[in-house]
Amino acid sequence: MRTRFAPTPSGFLHIGNAYSFLLTWILARQTEDGQILLRIDDIDSTRSRDEYIEDIFETIDWLGIDYDQGPFGVDDFKKNWSQELRTHRYQKAFDQLKEHNDLFACTCSRKDIYEQSPSGIYTGKCSTLQLPLDTPNAATRIKTSSAPIILEDLFIGDVAIDLEQTMKDFVIKRKDGLFSYQLASLIDDEDDGIDFIVRGEDLVESTAAQIFLGNKLELNNFEEVEFLHHPLLVDEKGEKISKSTGSDSIKSLREQGMTPEEVYSGFAEFYLGQEVNVTNIEQLLEINFIEDEEENWEDEEE
Repeated sequence: MRTRFAPTPSGFLHIGNAYSFLLTWILARQTEDGQILLRIDDIDSTRSRDEYIEDIFETIDWLGIDYDQGPFGVDDFKKNWSQELRTHRYQKAFDQLKEHNDLFACTCSRKDIYEQSPSGIYTGKCSTLQLPLDTPNAATRIKTSSAPIILEDLFIGDVAIDLEQTMKDFVIKRKDGLFSYQLASLIDDEDDGIDFIVRGEDLVESTAAQIFLGNKLELNNFEEVEFLHHPLLVDEKGEKISKSTGSDSIKSLREQGMTPEEVYSGFAEFYLGQEVNVTNIEQLLEINFIEDEEENWEDEEE
């Protein structure tokens, strides 16, 4: 197994991020010769800040987990690991898609899209206009198809996803010239030899978009990747927890006195469906979370 932590430095990490880190770490360390890469996805440079990057290192250290490859500080990251250093790889993939006539320019704003479709699903309005890809203030989209994308997942099972209904003609290059997460993450996983990806269930559609791109680009290694989309932590309103600068960030909770052991216990309880007192991280390595996850969440649904 070769997997990765792949946080985005767009805010301070929260408990949901910690749980995802722990699950990834446990599955890798339970596997003989399992390897973990720390890859910080800073492709959206407009939102990345040094304090958010530093928070990633501090959180990993505080949790008591490790990784086998990747940066070990903000300066090392910027010098040797930032996605800005790999834009030539994203451009190469972009050019390959361009040669296949799969791309088109789109000048629609978010307001335009919601006016066209209350659901927010792009209608394909610009796909027939044949605007030059370098049209000012235009994003670049890729033409999707109605053929379902089959995702085989170790937790949620097999899922058929119709991109036309979820991420029709999704953006691969933004109006500001930055490449999209879908393209950059896909190319990085291919180049890094990643064969096991743990991510939240909110990214199922994004995974389908990456599988679609991988097929277009004929990325043979990516076809062999195993996926595990885990359940998400939610707040009191039942809404997904997101990165924050507020009181629910790990940084803030840490400063308020929360201990790693409390996070371990909460993590185990979340996945096992029962109260668990975990006094050290080694206890988590004794639990088979994939099988226990499926059984406990199926019981909860019943």
